[in-house]
Amino acid sequence: MSLEIEKYLALLEQRLSLLRGLAQQFVCCRKEFVAMDLDGIYGRIAEQEDLCRQIQSLHPAIDSLQRTCAQQLDLARLDAPRQPEEAAWAGRLRTVMRDLGRAQAEVSRLNQIHAAYLRRSRRTINMLMNFFASYALTYPPPVESTLQAPGATERG
Repeated sequence: MSLEIEKYLALLEQRLSLLRGLAQQFVCCRKEFVAMDLDGIYGRIAEQEDLCRQIQSLHPAIDSLQRTCAQQLDLARLDAPRQPEEAAWAGRLRTVMRDLGRAQAEVSRLNQIHAAYLRRSRRTINMLMNFFASYALTYPPPVESTLQAPGATERG
C-alpha cells in the first residue's frame, strides 16, 4: 500500500517539475519574442510541446494510482490521519497538491500571456503584409542585374 502512495507522490512530483519547466519555457520564450529571434521562438515552442507531451503521458498512471490510493486509504481523511505513517504521506501529499495548484495557475497565466503575444504578432504581420501589398506595384521586386563586377572582363 505505501509503495503505491510513493509511486503516486513521485508521479505528482514529476508532474510538478515538468509544469515548472514549462513555466520557465514560457518566460524564456518571451525573451525570444522581444529579441525577435524566430529560430529561438521555434526552439522554445518545440521544447514546450515536448514538456506538454511528457505531462500528458503521466496522466493515465496518475489517474490509476489516484483511484487506487483513494479507495485503499480513504483520501478524504487527509486532514485527520490516524497513524504516524499516514501523517507523513498526508503532509507530503498536501504540500505536493498545493504546489501543483500554484504551478498550474502560473502555467495558465503564462500561457494566456503567450497567446496574447501570438495574437499581437499575427496582427502586426497582417498589417505589414497589407502595407507591402499596397506598394507592390510601386516598388516591384528588383530585376537580376546583368552588370558585371568591377574589374571583370568580358570574353567574346
